[in-house]
Amino acid sequence: MSKMASGAFITFSLNIMSALVALLTSYYAYKANRFVSSSVLWAISIGFMLLGVGLVVEAGTSLISGRTLVDITGKTAGESFSDRVITLFASLTYLTIQMVAYLIIAIGYARSTYGRQLSTAAPAAAAGSALVSLYTYSIFSYFVTLILLAFIVFQGLLLRSGHGGRFSGMVLLAFVLIFVAHCVLLVSVLALGSGLYLIGTAVQFLGFLSLLIFVVRSEVVGPG
Repeated sequence: MSKMASGAFITFSLNIMSALVALLTSYYAYKANRFVSSSVLWAISIGFMLLGVGLVVEAGTSLISGRTLVDITGKTAGESFSDRVITLFASLTYLTIQMVAYLIIAIGYARSTYGRQLSTAAPAAAAGSALVSLYTYSIFSYFVTLILLAFIVFQGLLLRSGHGGRFSGMVLLAFVLIFVAHCVLLVSVLALGSGLYLIGTAVQFLGFLSLLIFVVRSEVVGPG
């Protein structure tokens, strides 16, 4: 196990805090959903529970390897075979969980917008993740996640224009932050830029924190 660099330590700390915020968001979204029975809240509850678990896995990867996902995909020199296997498996697990989580949230938004159930099948390409390099799969995962987030933001705009509710507007702002974060994260993976990855992780944390504040406020105040 290598000594954790300062950038990796900051990323690890942000991922741990993001995981905690994601799990709290899932809990409060579940509580709020008991009162308003919203497909969006249901999807946020399930999706952010998965994101919380995935972020714990990602943080554990940084703790074990002493490096971020970008560092891991960029070089493997000097790393033992067992370390490579652990970091590869953990990183692929996190990226897959992240895609599935945002797919569930996208489906929840679509159900709320169009009023019908959609298929919940995860992208079939995820099943073949072990056949491609971590770098290629990372790009694929962040690209798919970015598309799903763009869809979520678009559905949020439709809900906002259709209902004009306080809750939909607040949640929309949080997902815009998360979308921007994943734009930066995708670029960081493409360029193997550790600094950009850190910035994207920080913006993602702000988006998660914003969503938690909004969901807690909605659960306490009640539907508005």
